[in-house]
Amino acid sequence: MKKALFFIFLVMLAQFAFAEITIIDKQIAKNIQNREPVETGTRFNKNVGKLFCFTEVSTDKFPTNIVHLWLYNNNIVAEIPLSINSNKWRTYSSKLIAPNMVGKWKVEIYTGDDKLVDSIEFEIVDE
Repeated sequence: MKKALFFIFLVMLAQFAFAEITIIDKQIAKNIQNREPVETGTRFNKNVGKLFCFTEVSTDKFPTNIVHLWLYNNNIVAEIPLSINSNKWRTYSSKLIAPNMVGKWKVEIYTGDDKLVDSIEFEIVDE
């Protein structure tokens, strides 16, 4: 009986241990101004220089973290942890884009406990 109660306690504790995160908005942008994405899109010229992944989240528990995992042609090129300090929070990460990094890109958004929440794809083109 004690083992059963302990197991139930662990299950209940696990429900509160990790934050439930919902992605409200996600965009790839050339810039961030006043905590908002500017010049958003899904295709960017190879000379763009730098891009931002803007993410707005809602969570039932904070503070917590999310991670932006930047992938170029399915290879990880950056892993950026970001703090979430309110139940509704806007944050972003950035990545320098070299002119030779033409191709398919994706940013995967993970919770602090490594659960994939969402992703956004974009392309760097040679135009």
